[in-house]
Amino acid sequence: MSGTKLVRSWFLNLYVHQLPPFRGKWRLLSPFAALLDGVPVRSSYGDVRLGFDVRDRTHLLGVSGKYGKRVATEVESLQPGDCFIDVGANCGIFTLFAAEGVGHDGLVVAFEPCFATFAKLVRNIGLNAFGNVLPFNMAVAALTRPDLLDSSTKGHSGRFSIAPEPIEAGERIMSLSIGDFPGLLKLIGDRPIMVKIDVEGFEYAALQGLEPILALPQTRGAVVEIDDRNLVRYGADAEAVFRLLERHGFVQTNAGENAVHFDAVFLRRNASVRQPAPRPAARRPRSSVPVPASLTPTPRWTYLSRIAAAILVLTGGWFIVGKGLFADSGRAEESFIQEALQSHHVAEMRAQLRRSPATVYNAGEVGSSARIALPILPRGWHITEVQLFPSDSGPSMQMTITNGISRPISLFAVRDDHVAPVQPAVLTRAGKTVAYWQEGDLAYALISKKELPAELDRLAEDIADNVSS
Repeated sequence: MSGTKLVRSWFLNLYVHQLPPFRGKWRLLSPFAALLDGVPVRSSYGDVRLGFDVRDRTHLLGVSGKYGKRVATEVESLQPGDCFIDVGANCGIFTLFAAEGVGHDGLVVAFEPCFATFAKLVRNIGLNAFGNVLPFNMAVAALTRPDLLDSSTKGHSGRFSIAPEPIEAGERIMSLSIGDFPGLLKLIGDRPIMVKIDVEGFEYAALQGLEPILALPQTRGAVVEIDDRNLVRYGADAEAVFRLLERHGFVQTNAGENAVHFDAVFLRRNASVRQPAPRPAARRPRSSVPVPASLTPTPRWTYLSRIAAAILVLTGGWFIVGKGLFADSGRAEESFIQEALQSHHVAEMRAQLRRSPATVYNAGEVGSSARIALPILPRGWHITEVQLFPSDSGPSMQMTITNGISRPISLFAVRDDHVAPVQPAVLTRAGKTVAYWQEGDLAYALISKKELPAELDRLAEDIADNVSS
């Protein structure tokens, strides 16, 4: 951090945390918004820092400790090695608090669909150098599909919500059903799981998308925002939320609360109530990436995406689901190809979505958080889109690259050794051309339309020669 920014951070923390609250406290900082934007300020939830944003009331609630006492209490009960799933992560107020609590061996999975807010989430993860957080620029819903986000509530990003009906202006986003990405379950392993959902009335649909997680025996609890005024916009109500969680063996522990708007806490039946865990000052994970809880080698074949399998079946591919026809190395290679195809399939859907407002975050920062080295692209090529996906061996990274002339191409990367040849190989699968290769313990794949495999092979050769270490 530069000396100037360090001074700004010192004065800002003094103003935010030492001066008592008074009317107009934040308004006095508004003229300096551009000067203070992104300056590190201590959150009131945990020993973590947030990039300051005086324009966003949701961020200010986190800085001042007024965001949610009930959620904070549950996050405080997290133990080292736990998994916390944050649906509606916003800029990371509880994501970062949880990352501090679960420690190096734990895992935090954060979902935030708004691209501008997601960029702040990524920035805040980097600001704290956390290596145990996986951020996804997606919503969670019953179906994996494009959706529309109503981001018209300016100055309060926590009020953004999935549009229940068509609107003229909004941000087109991707919604994800966990059942379509079972690699996430493998990554979580047997870690105890706590779920938090705060999505402005979309909670019931989010719970439907999370059912594979709720069905896991180690999922011990959930904190769900309840507001019938919002739930009814999506054809649901509080009773529907309660019934869904009851079917999975959860009971509400704060049933006496009957406010119009409150956070309902659910624990699995017979699960013991945890007390807030002590938080040693030096427990923050700094540099390593999350790893699967179990290190026992498991055939990756079992965990292939339903989406990828459906593509193959519908296009008449020779690949027969579930037959186990390959040797172990063949299975690993085939699984890697399917994960690359799966990420490309989602990228194709995302390519049809218009982003508003246009926001770009640092692709290198995202790659660094996943310990994936970005290749040096040939002259004229650049990255236009970046997305992290769960995979059996950890986070994978999908990038859309273009030279402004040819059709955009997917570049897929994952940290996994012995799943691809050292020299680029090219094949055709499910109507796509795939060029893939291995560079140390990183595997890369280019995916494009079926045409012009020779051109894709040449591009793969150029990129393979330039992978940074």
